[in-house]
Amino acid sequence: MRNLFANLFGKQPPNQGSQKNAESESLATFKKGDLIGGEYVIYKFLGKGGFGEVYLAYDIRAGSLSFRALKTIRTDLLADAVSREAFKREALLWVNLEEHPFILVARHVFEFSRRLFVGMDYIAPDARGRVSLADHLAGTRGPLDTEESLKWSIQFCYGMEHAFERGIKCHRDIKPTNILITQDGILKISDFGLALAAQAAWKEEPGSVVTEKHDGSFGLSLLRADGTRVCGTPGYIAPEIVLGSQADVRSDIYSFGLVMWQMAKGSPTPPFHVSYNKVASIEEYLHRVLDRQLKKRIPDVGSPMQSAIERCLAPEPSKRYASFEELRRELDQILCRCTGRVIEPPETEIRTLDFWNEKGISLDELGRHEEAIACYDKALKIDPQGVNTWNNKGIALKMLGRYEEAIVCYNKALEIHPDSATVWLCRSNALWGARRSAEAISCLAKALEIDPRLTYAWSTKGQILYQFGRHEEALNCFDKAIDIEPLFARAWYFRSFALKALGRLEEAAVSLTKAEEIDPQCEDDLKQHLAAQGDCGAAPSSEKPLEVAPDNVGAWNDKAIALKSLGAFDAAILCFDAALEIEPRNPALLANKGATLREAGRLEEALLCYDKAVEIDPQSADAWNNKAAALAAVGRFREAADCFEKVFEIDSHPK
Repeated sequence: MRNLFANLFGKQPPNQGSQKNAESESLATFKKGDLIGGEYVIYKFLGKGGFGEVYLAYDIRAGSLSFRALKTIRTDLLADAVSREAFKREALLWVNLEEHPFILVARHVFEFSRRLFVGMDYIAPDARGRVSLADHLAGTRGPLDTEESLKWSIQFCYGMEHAFERGIKCHRDIKPTNILITQDGILKISDFGLALAAQAAWKEEPGSVVTEKHDGSFGLSLLRADGTRVCGTPGYIAPEIVLGSQADVRSDIYSFGLVMWQMAKGSPTPPFHVSYNKVASIEEYLHRVLDRQLKKRIPDVGSPMQSAIERCLAPEPSKRYASFEELRRELDQILCRCTGRVIEPPETEIRTLDFWNEKGISLDELGRHEEAIACYDKALKIDPQGVNTWNNKGIALKMLGRYEEAIVCYNKALEIHPDSATVWLCRSNALWGARRSAEAISCLAKALEIDPRLTYAWSTKGQILYQFGRHEEALNCFDKAIDIEPLFARAWYFRSFALKALGRLEEAAVSLTKAEEIDPQCEDDLKQHLAAQGDCGAAPSSEKPLEVAPDNVGAWNDKAIALKSLGAFDAAILCFDAALEIEPRNPALLANKGATLREAGRLEEALLCYDKAVEIDPQSADAWNNKAAALAAVGRFREAADCFEKVFEIDSHPK
């Protein structure tokens, strides 16, 4: 993989340092080299927590190569609708935080095979393999540098202030592993909303759900004790939460007070830690820690931060700082007294074209289509010629069922960039929703002509061919989609129907099993999605997808041309025949049928059509030209030359 990407892009994967995964690669859902959504290639499994899995991936969109951390819901929770919805809510919280220098940014949210992914900035390990504050604490033999600890604490406060301004009520899982440190020493807060999402997902669990890591420490867990349900990481939960109160900013401040004590002490564990090996259950552990929090004095670490730490860790919430802004102001004063330095407030990030597009895409994937359109409109004010923006706005409008408005957006995009395969594909979907079926199929063919590696387009073409009873050709389309993107559940699912129709029942069962392995709810979700969107890839049925009025010659002609563009020549010829039954002396219909017969290799039949066409309209240059080409194809060159002479004579005749 390293050599492959070096050859393709002239780059190497990021340095991994000595970082070790918390979990074995064998526990990962996705493997090195897997293509996700046509946009990311998996390089490395980074770890698994109580609720999610994280991977290092290459972002190959727009022909560029950069690195992203891809977070997705754990596979064992994927079949649970509540868990999926909880993960979606977490992603929405994260997206709405927008950009901030001290928050790990959610750049891109998308769905692939019904699994939601969040693309985040990748924080590479430093030369000593450290990524998180937990890594820094694990590798120290004493207190962290006071100035550095104060700097990170102030950065953390700035990040939390921004989060609260953006509607976050409480983080709920502040701990060293959720605080990342970049190679140049900048702090980044991660996992906003994860605790709340996990609590919702685990609400039906009868007992505690405890996450233990390879080193014996805890991860995010759901704990039940004395009728109270507590979600957080054991050892970092404020005492009032264990006693049944709701989490708020003061409980977050308590958790961060524990983290500040660890930095001042240089300890990998918080101050009231109890050895889990010495207790009988997680409930006992929780109560032992609670007892220490309420009764024991905070160990003095001899740090200038001691007074701030003690106030953060006051057992009664009313005696703590009321906000992270108040805590930051005190830390600012301590830093100034110790070093004479101040941490300047972070500058407001400029909202770029890419920012508004990425946020719009993410909101679209999360079902917030109106909000997404507002983002795209802001992007279009920056660049009215943004092809991707017009296309993205079209997608959002289509998702709202506003097909004609979507088509207008796609048309605008194609005016700017007529060779965008993605726009042709999206336009096809909107046309299908608007019941303009023949145009939709023509657009689909155009998309594949420009880019034959469009996975979704191959799958859609396969579904259409299936409905016309062209099962072998449909199977080939599904196979092409899977060759390009082996984890595309939709293609595996519909492939099973094509195999079944061909009598290959064992293979059909294997294909359906593969679809369900990737996406346990693929059948139900696809039916709901396709029914809601009017998607051209409708679930297999006996109903033909291109119904036309039986006496509408133009509709039969359009349908035939659309089928011809898909290579469905026999079906196209039947449509031309239906039109010719209504207007048997229509020279344009005869010429079109002849062209289709010629492409199908049925040259003698094509010649009969052209003969009939020129008999009806001797002044049709197109008919004479097509007849000449057909004659040349069968080796009748002298007759072909005579036909070409007729073309020149007609074209040179004054109109």
